[in-house]
Parts: sequence; structure tokens; C-alpha cells
Amino acid sequence: MLVEKKSLILPQPFVTEGGATLSSAPVAYEEYGNPKGPVILICHGGLSSNHCAGKYSEKDAVAGWWDGVIGAGKPFDTDRFRILSINALGGMYGTCSPMTIDPMTGCRYGPMFPAITMRDQVRFAAAFLDAMGVDRLWCMAGPSMGSMHTLCFAAMYPERIERAVSVATAARMTASGMAMHHLMMNAFKADPAFHAGWYTPGVPLGAAKIIAQIIKLYYLSEKLYKTLCADTVPHGPGAQLKRSANTNAFINTGLDASVACYDGNSFIATLTAINSHDLAEGFATLEEGVCRIKCPILLINIDSDHEFPPYAAEEIAGILNAVRPGQATTRVMTSMWGHIGCIREMEQLGACLREWLPSVS
Repeated sequence: MLVEKKSLILPQPFVTEGGATLSSAPVAYEEYGNPKGPVILICHGGLSSNHCAGKYSEKDAVAGWWDGVIGAGKPFDTDRFRILSINALGGMYGTCSPMTIDPMTGCRYGPMFPAITMRDQVRFAAAFLDAMGVDRLWCMAGPSMGSMHTLCFAAMYPERIERAVSVATAARMTASGMAMHHLMMNAFKADPAFHAGWYTPGVPLGAAKIIAQIIKLYYLSEKLYKTLCADTVPHGPGAQLKRSANTNAFINTGLDASVACYDGNSFIATLTAINSHDLAEGFATLEEGVCRIKCPILLINIDSDHEFPPYAAEEIAGILNAVRPGQATTRVMTSMWGHIGCIREMEQLGACLREWLPSVS
């Protein structure tokens, strides 16, 4: 499936929770499938893009990150559905962010971009749907940060969504996850070339390569490192040094390509928004916040994910099913990829979707 990058400007200024106004805000998105079909909205992981399916060119080596479940005859069937994939507010791939131009100054926002929350990102997605003439979603789905967007949208706009799929998810950002995000943000801020956020755009900061290695360490599992870096070396003289060299090579592989699109200010904006994720915000209890979700929901976590273990999905399901039995379904995918299993285990994800979607059609 060949796809193209698209963009629109929100017709109305967008006002953040903190009261900042973003005028002429661009939204980067992609659109696949049947233009007259029911609409599915796909949201991406925190540091990813909205390129979730297809290729821009036949020469592209890799398709979008959920291509295994989006397309003709796949669970999110492009023959049947109109599928929209949006780049989040604050993201690094064309939507309004620190990288875009402030129409009031004619310069990039840079560090002057306002602090945003998860709820801001979700309201921004709703404004995008309004601009696209979409009143109601047949389904909303996403991994990682996209799973948070899905949960929040279902809670904030229950009348606009019929079903939800949340992969690698939790009702609120974990304390250890917030700590890891602060480590990444602090690394950028400590880089001598950061210049309080007024660094040269398009030139990766030195801290970016450290952060890329941290990401590989935090989001992958011990089982993967053992399998790829240690078990491949049989016992013998110098075996542990070889395992160490393998591990170093693994965390350094592909760094230049990884950091080419990294923007420090956008990292900070996005991670700040993720850290604000809490369905209990504004409510007396987590249960009250979660129970705003009225639609059927599929919650899929990964057995080796130490950021959002399976119990995080079970917590949400337990709250919902105590009030509306059968509303929430949980599944656990087996993977050595840890948190990244949410975009690697396409066969398992597809099986979960095929099993669940017909039951709520």
C-alpha cells in the first residue's frame, strides 16, 4: 500500500490547559482505505511518527509500524474502513510543536512552546477530527502513548467513540516511567550545545545518542539482551568479554539514523505530556476517572514490559468490569521485546484484534 503525507491547519486557535493559544496550528496525518467507510483513528507511540501503515515509495525498506494489522483484509481493513493516523501535538513529525513556526513571531517556537498535557493532546486530536468532519469513531487504537490517547479520548469524549484498543497501557503514568522521562529530559538540558533550547535546528545534540541508548535499555527486556548478546557466545576463554562487546555493539547499532530526527524541545514537550497522563485528574478517585469510559475496550499488555506490566491493564479492566461486566477485555502478548513488543508482535496483535473486533461489531 502506497501512502502520502498530509497536513491541515486547524481552522480555530487551539488553547492549552495552561491558557496558551496556538494559532494556525498544523496537523500532520495520513489517511488510508475507504473514504466513505466508518472511521478508525490510530495514535502513535511517544517518540514515533504517524506513519503507521504502507510505504511512501516502493523503494522504502520498511512499512509503517502497524502495517501488519492495517490494510486490505487485515484487522483494520482498508477495504472497509477510513483510517486516519495523526501526529500528536508536540510531536517531531509535522504537527504543531517546538519545531514549527510561531505565526506571531515568524520564528520557530523552540523552548517557548507552551507546556502541554495528555488532555491537551487528546483535545487537539478531537479538534483535528472536527476539521475532518468526523463526529464519531468506529474505533480508536494505539500503542504506548497512543494507548493513553485512546483511553483519555474514550473518557473525555464517550459519545464520540464506539470501541477502543489500547496496547501497552496504564491508567496513569508510572513513577519509574516518569523518572526515566526526566532522565532523558535532563540529559538534553545538560548538553552544552542545548543553549536553553535555542540550539541549531536539524543538528542532533550529543545527548541524543545517550538517550537513544537509554531507550534501548529501558524499553527492551533482559530476555532479549540475553538471547541476542549473551547466549550467542559459548563458554570459553574471554567469553564474557565477547558478550560485553556484543552488548555494546547492540546498543550502538543504528544510533546515527535513530537520532537524525530527534529534537530536544519536542522530546521535552512530549515526555512532559506523557508524564501528565492520569485518568483520575479532576476526579476524586481513579475509579471515577476510568468509569467515564463507556465503550467496549480491548487492553493488551506485554509480559516482558517492565514499564506497563500486564497488571496495569488488569487494573483498568477490573474497574470497568465491576460496573459494567464484560465491557473490558484484557490480553497478554508474549514477547522478548519488552515495551517495544507493542509494535513488533504483529501476528499476536492481529490475532487479538481478529478475536475481539467481531464480538463488538
